Amino acid sequence: MKSKEKKILKILVIILTVTIASVIIIYLLNKMEKTTYAYSESQEETKISNAQKVDLDEIIEKNSVTSGYREEITVEQVELEYITKYKNSSDIYIGQTKVTQEGRNGIQAITTKRVYDENGELISEEQVSAVVVKSSINKIISIGTKEYVKEVEKGTTSGLSFDMALNKPSGFTLEQFKTALTDDKDKNNIFQDNAEYFYYIEEQYNINGLFVAAVGIHESAWGTSKIALNKNNLFGYGAYDSNPYNGAYNFESYSEAIDLIARVFVKYYLNPAGTSIYDGETANGRYYSGNTLSAVNKKYASDTNWANSVYKQMQYLYNKIL
Repeated sequence: MKSKEKKILKILVIILTVTIASVIIIYLLNKMEKTTYAYSESQEETKISNAQKVDLDEIIEKNSVTSGYREEITVEQVELEYITKYKNSSDIYIGQTKVTQEGRNGIQAITTKRVYDENGELISEEQVSAVVVKSSINKIISIGTKEYVKEVEKGTTSGLSFDMALNKPSGFTLEQFKTALTDDKDKNNIFQDNAEYFYYIEEQYNINGLFVAAVGIHESAWGTSKIALNKNNLFGYGAYDSNPYNGAYNFESYSEAIDLIARVFVKYYLNPAGTSIYDGETANGRYYSGNTLSAVNKKYASDTNWANSVYKQMQYLYNKIL
C-alpha cells in the first residue's frame, strides 16, 4: 500500500473512532439511569468536587499513541437528592416541626474517567464532571420557637446495645438531646448548637438520632476536622479514600448535612428495598445488609472497626442521659 493511501486510511480510522465515541456518550447520557445520592446546593446547575469537563479528543489521542494503556469515559444519569432547609416559626411549640414545602429529587449527569493497564486491569477512576439535568427542589421544615412548660422525661428507649435496630427513634426528648450533645470535647460547640436537628430527624425519618450524632462525632473528631470546619460536613459525606477533602461535599449549614445523611441511611442502608419510609417514598435498599451497626459497616465504611468506634460514641452519649 502506498504511503499516501496509508495516510488517508489512518485519517479515516481516527474520524470513525471519534464518531463512535460520540454516539456512545450521547446514548449513555440519554438512556442510562442509576440511583444514587448527591448533594445540591441550590435549584440551579451544580458541580461536584471541583470536577472538570472531560476532553474527549485528548482521551482518543492518548488511546492512539500510548502503548499498553487505555482510557475510557462513561456518562450516567443519577438521582440528585434534595436538601432540607429549616426555618424558625413562632407559631409552633419548641420541639415540634411542620413540613411547609415538600422536597423533589432532581437528575444529574455524572461523567467518569477510568484508566486501564496493558492487561485490562483498572488502575484509576475519577469523576470528572457532574451537571444537573433536572434541578431538585428543597424541602422546607418549620421548627417551633414558641415556649411552653413541659416536664422532661426519660427517653422511651433506654436499652442501648450493639445489635439494636437503628431504624427506630431513640425516644429521647429535645432537652435530653441537648444534654447529650453539650460536651467539653465539642470545642467549637457544633454539636451543642445543632442538637435540635439530630432530634428532628427522628421525627422526620424514623432513625436513631444519637446514632447519627455518634457517626458525626467519630468521623469529624467532635467537629474539629478540616472537612467539618470548612465544609459544614460532619460525616465526610462524598469523600473518597484517595482524595477525601476535595471529594467531600460542601453544605451551607450543619443542619443540611445532618438531614441529608439521615435520609441516606434510611433510604439506602437501614431498610430493605420497598419499605415505606418518608415523604411517600420507599427504601432503595441498595446497601442494605440489616439495621444494626455491624450490618451498616459492611458497605458504608472501608474501616472494619467503624461499627465499634461509633458504638463507643453512642455509649458515651447514652450514659450522659440515663
